[in-house]
Amino acid sequence: MASEKAWYWLAAGILALGLNGAYQDGQFGWAHCIADRSMSLVERASERGLSFASMAEVMLGRGPEASGWTEAALEKLQAKKARSRVDMAQRQIAMAQMQRDLAAAQIDRQLAKVELKMDKVRMITIDRANRARNCSGLSRVVVAMPPVPHVDLSNLPDIQIPDMSEIPQAPSSRANGPI
Repeated sequence: MASEKAWYWLAAGILALGLNGAYQDGQFGWAHCIADRSMSLVERASERGLSFASMAEVMLGRGPEASGWTEAALEKLQAKKARSRVDMAQRQIAMAQMQRDLAAAQIDRQLAKVELKMDKVRMITIDRANRARNCSGLSRVVVAMPPVPHVDLSNLPDIQIPDMSEIPQAPSSRANGPI
């Protein structure tokens, strides 16, 4: 019996960890949407019920002191509604900040991967250069080139090439004999 309870609590803990990770990654936007909708539905129903109650008080002929109680209850309800909206907005802001931080962390991770690859490439090229430098089978050749003289091309003559619209072709004769 105790081992069954332990397995149950272990499974519940693993499920809670998985759900928490998914929530932190922002995969439960649908749950927030459902909560928002249900909260607005409850608010509308309570406002409507309160308006019906105040209408019934007026129709039953209650005095102005009773309508003051109704107005106070309505103001409490509106204050509660405003607090819930502020709380909802704060949760949405926190979620947006978390998503921004997550995106920045992903960009940093990708940059770190690129830098790691570049470091590997640098190490490989340095290693190959050191191997080639220390190889006794290769000889070094140093080529000394004289400076290139300056050539003045300003006094070259202009050459005119005539345009040929059609190239004349020789008539082909087909003879039935040796060439």
